[in-house]
Amino acid sequence: MVLSAGTIVAWASSPDAWDELKKRAEAACMAASGLDAPSIAAPVTNFEHHVFAVVDGRWPEGSAMAGQTAQWACLYDKEHETAEAREPGFP
Repeated sequence: MVLSAGTIVAWASSPDAWDELKKRAEAACMAASGLDAPSIAAPVTNFEHHVFAVVDGRWPEGSAMAGQTAQWACLYDKEHETAEAREPGFP
């Protein structure tokens, strides 16, 4: 019974709804990264409460790494519609 209830929930979302969520998450993650020329590096991963994305770009002018390539990890919070991005491996 539990398995079938989860299946019903999964089918309740339309492909258009998933596409819209993906677009919101990608845009929010690219903005949250603060990188120049950001792009999504791989398909986003959809979790129950978050969407995970990897953002490629370049460090902005004025930073110690200006112009260098960068890759940041990002979590998009579905409920609050906010994103937090960090360089992987750094606190």
